[in-house]
Amino acid sequence: MIRLEFSTSSESWVEKLCELGGVTIKVISVKGEDQLNKIIHFVDIHSEIMPAEDIINNLKESKGVTDIDLARVGANRVIGSVTSLDGGVCRALVDSNTNTFIAPASTDRDCQMIYKLFISGNGLPLFLQRLHKDGVVIKIGEVSPLSSPKGLTPRQQKVLRSALELGYYDFPKRISTQQLASTLGIKSGTVAEILRRAEKNVISNYFEVATP
Repeated sequence: MIRLEFSTSSESWVEKLCELGGVTIKVISVKGEDQLNKIIHFVDIHSEIMPAEDIINNLKESKGVTDIDLARVGANRVIGSVTSLDGGVCRALVDSNTNTFIAPASTDRDCQMIYKLFISGNGLPLFLQRLHKDGVVIKIGEVSPLSSPKGLTPRQQKVLRSALELGYYDFPKRISTQQLASTLGIKSGTVAEILRRAEKNVISNYFEVATP
């Protein structure tokens, strides 16, 4: 696997929301909607000042957004899914058919989107070619080989990383198992089982390394 970090212009609905000020948009994962040429973005959106209801209303009015399914998890924070017709990086991720999973992508101060991808060596040129074909300009920050954590499958890594990023392991928890499952688009029982197995592997590896 290869770790690829890059920045690029945000999709229109992300840029519109970000430019209102004090809003951070994280894209946890993406998937295509069959035969409809739409992209479903699983997101975590937080504002320093904007109420959650205003975040939702702004998204409803955004050009290219066809559907939203968002839950309020605080006065200024929502998580869930945003479906849009935009292309860009997310369309390339879905259509390039590469062995890829995405770490949470986030907006920066200039409303550029910073992506961190984990992609197979064979998949990297296909992904870059797709971006070039679609006219998507990116600024590469880092390309480096990555060894998968011992004992963790790509799916376990994705769910475990998302749980950590979204505050599942914070005290108090910022997100429940059910909310995490909704964000990832999988059943809560499946999330719980994936986390249990991943946690077991991480703990086992820790004591294997830490034992003299």
